[in-house]
Amino acid sequence: MTSQTPTSPRPAEASLHELAAAVGAGGDVEDLLDLLVRAVPPRTGAAGAALVLPQRRGEWSVEVAEGREAALLLGAAPDPGSALHAALVSGDPEAVGAVDELALEGRMWSASAEIVEAGEQGPGALLAVGGETSRRAARRALEPLALLVSLALDDRRGTAEQDLDDERRRIARDLHDLAIQELFAVGMELEGLTSALDEAAGAVSNATIRRSVETSLLGVENAVAQIRQIVQSLRRERSEATLSERLRHETGLATAGLGFAPALRLPRNAAAMDAEVPEEIAEDVVAVVREALANAARHAHASAVAVSVTLFSEGVDRVVQVAVSDNGRGIDPSVSRRSGLANMSSRARRHQGWVDAISLEPGTMINWRVTLPPA
Repeated sequence: MTSQTPTSPRPAEASLHELAAAVGAGGDVEDLLDLLVRAVPPRTGAAGAALVLPQRRGEWSVEVAEGREAALLLGAAPDPGSALHAALVSGDPEAVGAVDELALEGRMWSASAEIVEAGEQGPGALLAVGGETSRRAARRALEPLALLVSLALDDRRGTAEQDLDDERRRIARDLHDLAIQELFAVGMELEGLTSALDEAAGAVSNATIRRSVETSLLGVENAVAQIRQIVQSLRRERSEATLSERLRHETGLATAGLGFAPALRLPRNAAAMDAEVPEEIAEDVVAVVREALANAARHAHASAVAVSVTLFSEGVDRVVQVAVSDNGRGIDPSVSRRSGLANMSSRARRHQGWVDAISLEPGTMINWRVTLPPA
């Protein structure tokens, strides 16, 4: 739950001015969305609230929920063909505003809705769920809250610039740790050979000179290969990157938030995994790793995090499994809303899979697995 600070007022008591000030002050986007969604019931008279956001183009799920039935709402996707789904597909604010029910995976609630701007993947919706307030009154109360949600989400999109800075730092680190260090070693080798030739006045054997030159040439070849690989990774479009490359990219970016580099374990033959895992599942694997690392950075206070992605046979099926473990403070039993875990569960259900959070001593392990479609 969000800590009660001057910039995070209690939703039941907060004025719109205070809520706007909290959004303007910035901070953790998930906490701001939590604050705004919890403000919906007291301001609208609704029994609960839900924030539906796009997961990728054409697909939505409830990312934040409030009320007695929040556990049922979290991670659920709007039924295809429902009024809300059709309105979100159209992106028409009036169509979203006309929604009077929330249909999620076969269950139905009365609801009022307002559109929120959620970026390139499409719009989202803020909903007041249940309650006795008229839909017109609920929409009037929802409108400013939906605007604040859009502003908070805009801050989330602003992290793209930070991601670019992180990527530049990664490139600089790769150049330094791989290519430049290799060239530095070549320089030391040649410098040593030059000194030996000067001091020995021709006493250095041809065999010694040959070995030194061959070592230096090999070092230059290695450095050139490393630079070529880095340049090729820059030229390659993001969508063309392999699964293993994207996983290395995500764990590299997570270093800034965690304060240390997470360990990444991939199958010995990563290229075979890249070829076997379909793109739609690969996208969810990367998203789950990203979500788990972000949650660890925000909540775990860990000193070590390990990401393991494996591909194995189970009977006649092929299964891909993601395990992200940390040595942090574990799961807080007082926190009932875990939108990150709900998002992972939604991604698993799309492929007939599941996710589980396992308590460790100390820490937590997120275990996510899905079955690959038949070849």
